[in-house]
Amino acid sequence: MKSSGLVKKIVGNKVTVSMYKESACSHCSKCSDSAKIANDFTFISNVDNIKIGDIITFEMEDNQVFKAAIIVYIIPLILMFLTYFIASNMGLSEGKCIGASFSGLVIAFIGIFFYDKFVVKNKMEKSVKIIDIEKR
Repeated sequence: MKSSGLVKKIVGNKVTVSMYKESACSHCSKCSDSAKIANDFTFISNVDNIKIGDIITFEMEDNQVFKAAIIVYIIPLILMFLTYFIASNMGLSEGKCIGASFSGLVIAFIGIFFYDKFVVKNKMEKSVKIIDIEKR
């Protein structure tokens, strides 16, 4: 997956980039530059000629992006349905089964939060490759 953004901060070999929105309106000049920024992303880079203010194009491994999408979109749904069926097989009422399914959903998102914070962030930082640097 290719993305581009504006270099905001460089500390050692860590580069913080304000990523541009990837949509049809992101290349239009009718709105301000701040409306085109999606969020900040920090990654490890071994490229020495990057300076603050440069616009870089970088690429993340597709399998990492695909794995993250499955974890965020599919796992919570599976856990939600699974907790509903477990509660149903335990003989709980319909309302308690629904409550259990939403509890499973909350547990899934808490698990994803900690998994993202401690595992995925380190992998994603190392899997970014800089393709192009546009000097400003």
